[in-house]
Amino acid sequence: MAKNGRPNIKNLKWTAAIYTVTLCVISLILYGTLFAKTYTPVNNEDPVVDNSTTESSSTTKSSANDNSITYKTYKDQHETVATVLLDAGHGGMDGGNVTNDVMEKDINLTITNKVADYLKELNPNIDVKLIRTTDDTPWFQDEFTDLDYRLEQQTAQNADYFFSIHCNSFDDPSVEGMVFFVNPTDTVMKDLVTKIGENLQDINWTENSNIIDYELLQLVTMSDIHSTLIELGYMTNEFDFKNLTDPVEQDKAAKAIAAAISDYIMENPDAPDYVKPSDQNSVSNMPHASIDSAAANAQAKSQNGAVDPNAAVDPNAVTDPNADPNAATDPNAVPAQ
Repeated sequence: MAKNGRPNIKNLKWTAAIYTVTLCVISLILYGTLFAKTYTPVNNEDPVVDNSTTESSSTTKSSANDNSITYKTYKDQHETVATVLLDAGHGGMDGGNVTNDVMEKDINLTITNKVADYLKELNPNIDVKLIRTTDDTPWFQDEFTDLDYRLEQQTAQNADYFFSIHCNSFDDPSVEGMVFFVNPTDTVMKDLVTKIGENLQDINWTENSNIIDYELLQLVTMSDIHSTLIELGYMTNEFDFKNLTDPVEQDKAAKAIAAAISDYIMENPDAPDYVKPSDQNSVSNMPHASIDSAAANAQAKSQNGAVDPNAAVDPNAVTDPNADPNAATDPNAVPAQ
């Protein structure tokens, strides 16, 4: 206090300054502590792509909001373990099946491209190739030349596995589910498509899955490699159509398919090459309309005994020695056009 009874202004200023600085220091300490606890950034890097791991693969859950499948991501071994050729059915002037103005060719392309992307993401050791990545099909002249080209690409691309992706249709809208066409003696592909079917069932894509090994289809029967033609669902079935056209469900299905392919190839490094039986060295072309009918027939029979009266049959097709002798034939079948 000053001698005249007044407060010492200088001392008050120093006291206030010290008090203010003390408060600031305390505030900074408290704020820094709370900030560090509350706002510490989350490492968004996917741990499965950490190259520092010594494991050959690691696992993660699907990014497509699906917790039913554990997906393995494999380290890059800088060596191609297999070449997979993906075929989006139809394209260009050939729209395939049509439901509610939605063309099958577009669904096939979208899902196939997604399968390719996920295969590359999950397993850099698989060389992924595609017949088409857009709607362009410059090789197309008619359905037969189109099938010839796709078959020739299996050899031209030096593929080990071939997957042709399609959607189905049928007069009876209650018929639903997946269909896999494989060669009767191709046990490797039978096991692989079984795994694909299980993955798709795990994500509730469908409950009905059917493997057909007794139909003469050019892309499969004439193939010299492990081949399958996949009908992912029926565009004429309400539930299937919703999945086939829903971008989220398409993404989930594509990742499930890619994971099945990737895991099977890596888990079966010594899988034998496919050897085509001599009695399958020649077979007449069967247009895709017949494929749909054949798949629908088999699915309908297994589901409720329905028969497709519009099933197309190639009158020049050779008899399949491995055909199911109990399979019913359609007396009203018309020749393929």
